[in-house]
Amino acid sequence: MGAVVAVETSQGGGPRGVDDVPALVIVGANPTVAREAATLPGELIHVQLPGAPALGPDDRVLTTDYGDLSAFLDFTDEVLRPLAPTAVVSLTEFGLEPAAQAARRLGVTGVAPAVVRATRDKLEMRRILERQAPHLNPAFAAGDDPEGVARLLSVHRRGVVKPVDGVGSTSIALVEGVDGFPAERRTAAHLLEQFVEGTEFSVETLSARGDHTVVGIAEKGTTDGFVEVSHMMPPPSLDPRRQGLVVRAVGELLDAIGLTDGPSHTEVMVDGDKVVVIETHTRLGGDGLADLVRLTTGVEWRRAALGWAIGAEAPRGPASASAAATVFLTAPPGRVAAVAPPPDLNHGHVHTWDVSVLPGDEVRPLRSSSDRLGMAVLTATDTGACAAAVAELISHRVVTTIPGSSL
Repeated sequence: MGAVVAVETSQGGGPRGVDDVPALVIVGANPTVAREAATLPGELIHVQLPGAPALGPDDRVLTTDYGDLSAFLDFTDEVLRPLAPTAVVSLTEFGLEPAAQAARRLGVTGVAPAVVRATRDKLEMRRILERQAPHLNPAFAAGDDPEGVARLLSVHRRGVVKPVDGVGSTSIALVEGVDGFPAERRTAAHLLEQFVEGTEFSVETLSARGDHTVVGIAEKGTTDGFVEVSHMMPPPSLDPRRQGLVVRAVGELLDAIGLTDGPSHTEVMVDGDKVVVIETHTRLGGDGLADLVRLTTGVEWRRAALGWAIGAEAPRGPASASAAATVFLTAPPGRVAAVAPPPDLNHGHVHTWDVSVLPGDEVRPLRSSSDRLGMAVLTATDTGACAAAVAELISHRVVTTIPGSSL
């Protein structure tokens, strides 16, 4: 068991009275989330990992290793309990379970630990859907179930193998036939799923007392290696009728796993009228999806995804774009030779531009989200123009590399 560590790095008072304003504990916020949180009513208490990026100078920050759950629960009892928080939440993947466990231990508002576990364990989610909503599942088998693996690949030929607790498109691989299933993946830590055809969409949802409200749907672009390279909102290829099918499927999923309150980010594959759940999370989506929600609907999605826990309403401002997209910059492996400035697009406008590499930096093969080289946010007059702008930017060489010097 690790030691409890609590280092407070800003101003802040002592315990609250029961009739005081609400106090929200946020586990693992990044600076962008912290800025949105600062607009909420009440007191904020941030819990960060040692060495995490600094938040605002006025933020109240406690530091501990929340990845060590046993030590974090000691921290919850010894440090958080005397502060009498109203709720404990997180919007970062590795903070979800610690936040849920702390909320239950303190008897305050938060997402139920069993719900978080069902979303973070992809095999558990499949088994729940198998019992309650099997039409949302592809065929699947645990990696250490040789008969199930053989049956799936003999019927469907192609499958996708992934870690049961993976994030960020890491270690996902296409498998063809039983002989193509790697021996090192034949473990309980891996899940094999039928390869599902269609177009992939991300669905951002806020639930309240069992009612699920969709705040945005984005159409996703991925590489052959399943790394996400674009998101477009609203989705250009999803007509209103099939949008209704997606909304219904996500509601069925969230009911099945027992999520009644809080944000969720769900990925689905749509082929004709068939909707298959890929995965879901009890947080908002990354990759700038919150910015797309704000631009196209006026909803401050990060604020709403936190504020539900203390009863804060989610104000809706004016939408500033009819359509918007995030596009992730990539380049062949090698050494960066040049980085181009933002281009003038024929079909849209570059709203935000962020390139994370400089000449001389090394570019690795594109195996996960962490291998991407930056991100642009585009806005456009309609979904057709947005799709054209995305294609235009993807075809534009932003980062030029010299091959032969990659990892």
